[in-house]
Amino acid sequence: MSDEQGTEYELAMPMMLVQSQGGPFDDAAFVAGYTCGTIDQELFLASALNAAPTARYVNAQYLTQIDLIAMRHQYTLELGELDEASGWQMVAFSRA
Repeated sequence: MSDEQGTEYELAMPMMLVQSQGGPFDDAAFVAGYTCGTIDQELFLASALNAAPTARYVNAQYLTQIDLIAMRHQYTLELGELDEASGWQMVAFSRA
């Protein structure tokens, strides 16, 4: 699977529903939804446990949505360094 920049990904668990695997869904849209859904679930659990979520690199194209997800769970999105070559940005979450 690859993204818009041509970066290739090899998955531990193949996503059989994406077009590159013969499925009906666009690869990039599926990965964006899966990524944002995973962050949503992590922030939900972290909020319930009053915990600090793990900082991580995310595709910078997802930042607007991730910021909304953070706000939903009373976290503030803190932007770290941007790796311009890959388009990935470090993000952390703190309680709002």
